[in-house]
Amino acid sequence: MAKTTSLWLSYMSSTGKRYLILDDLHSRYGPFVRIGPDTLSINSPGAVPVYNNAEKSEMYRCPGHHVGVTSLFFKFKPDDIERHRARRHIWSRMFAPDTLASLAPPLERRTVQLLMTLEHRQAESSTGFVDLYETIYHWAYEFMGDMVFGGCSKIELMKEGDPRNLIQIGRRSLAMLDYLGQSAWLVDVLWHLPFTGRMRIHHKNTAEMMGDRVKAGDLPGYRDLASYLIEGGVSWDDLQAESVVAAVGGSDSTSVMATFAIYFLLSNPECYRRLRTELDQAFPDPVSSLSLNVLASLVFLNGVINETLRLAPSPYFHPCVVPPGGWVVDGKHIPEGTIFAIASYSQHISPENFWPSPLEFLPNRWQPNGLGPETRTNRTMLTSFAYGRHACNGRGFAYHQMRMALARLLLALEFELPGDFDAAKFRSGIVNIRTTFLQEPLYVKVTRRHGVDLEALENAVA
Repeated sequence: MAKTTSLWLSYMSSTGKRYLILDDLHSRYGPFVRIGPDTLSINSPGAVPVYNNAEKSEMYRCPGHHVGVTSLFFKFKPDDIERHRARRHIWSRMFAPDTLASLAPPLERRTVQLLMTLEHRQAESSTGFVDLYETIYHWAYEFMGDMVFGGCSKIELMKEGDPRNLIQIGRRSLAMLDYLGQSAWLVDVLWHLPFTGRMRIHHKNTAEMMGDRVKAGDLPGYRDLASYLIEGGVSWDDLQAESVVAAVGGSDSTSVMATFAIYFLLSNPECYRRLRTELDQAFPDPVSSLSLNVLASLVFLNGVINETLRLAPSPYFHPCVVPPGGWVVDGKHIPEGTIFAIASYSQHISPENFWPSPLEFLPNRWQPNGLGPETRTNRTMLTSFAYGRHACNGRGFAYHQMRMALARLLLALEFELPGDFDAAKFRSGIVNIRTTFLQEPLYVKVTRRHGVDLEALENAVA
């Protein structure tokens, strides 16, 4: 069926198990698997050079034909290349070192608020546990509002919950774009029908946030993304379109990975203890300010993050188009115009890239000496933020966010899974469709560590 229609790939993507299905297909049929008409999944590092020279596929074309999103995040025509580069340049200014430093105080304030929110929600819960993923996602979305819209969006999900369903609408919209986008013609057919209503609502919500930012008179004491876009002369229509990308891109990956990092640590108590020891030694006063530079230097913390990025079920799927002249991958000629995607999850667990014990959570593999003389740690195949010219501009700051979140969480709180936690049921309930949905919530019990004065910390960072 995949030979004749792209609908099979759309269906497979809609199941949320695409990464597992592709891994199974590659285990049976080898590194090259047809997944649609003129479309391949390639499970080999040999595909990286062609990936770095390829353009994005039609699945990244924005429904509704918003030129701004298309030029940055989706497929663009040859005459849009300069526009694309100019837009990426604006975004790259946002993530320059001086801007990142100015974002540290609002990031720390939001992260301290996360600690208080976990305690508050647990106290109000009849079960004595709190939904970790939901709460961390609220934290990430609120900070996105600060980083992108300068706080003018007035998003306060940690205090108020999400009565407008902003997060679910945005994530469902992203998921629909993923599985419908595998059959790009289908997006255009359905765009104006009720079926794609969530996507249009998400566009409307983010446009309202950008509108509030443009009209705002009282701005924060740091540069937000909107300020760079406005300064760069981006039109109002394109500002609305950019907000669609930024709202999810600025919150999704960090919340997913921070949640899974806690899950992996709780599933591996020795790793949990070692990371807490490293953090305690680096920050003897748990309510002191956390330096981003010090956090970036912590070897085991970075190992935990990289290992989480490697093993957390990845929604990453990035089809590209083989450039003119075709390309040779592992001795096979791939004709020009062929759509292909690298099987990222399969590469993350491949013994050729990560050895020994590629399926185990072992943060030490990322240290200089790894797991011993036979260690293989192919850093170039960690694809969570893409790589080469397709790499996410915000990758560096996403690492800062994850370091800050994990450090504050472990310095201030003890975490515990419910006694009846079913790991197999939790893992089977993970659904990946351009973002990660948990059919089984990750509930945890939090306990404030001895001597930690969160109220004093809250006042210090206010």
